[in-house]
Amino acid sequence: MKDKKVIFDLDGVLLDSETNLDWLDRAMERALKELGVPTSRENIEKLYPGGLMEFETAVKEFPVSAEKVWEVRDRHYVAEKLEMIDRGDLRPFPDVENLGKLRKKYTLGVISNSPDEVVDRFIKVYDLEELFEAWIGRDSDLKSLQEIKPDPHLFNRLKDKIGDGKFWYVGDREGDRIFAENTGMEFLYLTRNEKGFKDLNELVDYLL
Repeated sequence: MKDKKVIFDLDGVLLDSETNLDWLDRAMERALKELGVPTSRENIEKLYPGGLMEFETAVKEFPVSAEKVWEVRDRHYVAEKLEMIDRGDLRPFPDVENLGKLRKKYTLGVISNSPDEVVDRFIKVYDLEELFEAWIGRDSDLKSLQEIKPDPHLFNRLKDKIGDGKFWYVGDREGDRIFAENTGMEFLYLTRNEKGFKDLNELVDYLL
């Protein structure tokens, strides 16, 4: 195992899941219908992944418990995302194939706030098991939201698998920067625009 380790976020960094969010809207609409909650734009966005840290507050006006909302929401989210990955409708960004150049010098891994089973399916469907040494996602119960990024919990789980060393974290959000800060990793900001690294090819050149 190499002492230098580069860890990647999943959505927006490796997996192109955010260019078109129709799949996510479908899943959230199904969840709201099952819960008997109006399928307004506001309610749909209350269930979006970007607001998981405030989930219980966001759904406090819903007519069922936060635990029930989460169980239904996560079930539909996972089912739709897995189906989209299996069908090839949610795919890796094309530049992911260039990450193989890093393996001689770095151990590669993935830490995501997506569910463990989604991260695992992505890695296996797209034959990335040789590229990444380890991959970690969140658990499925409501209390696990207290352990998602930027909390260090997922990083500690990954370290149990790949050991200590010098770490870099590649992310596309402010929460990823805070996560890197909380865990002592150096942050690499991949924005796919002029604000950070424009793509993984540029990032690979920088690391090499």
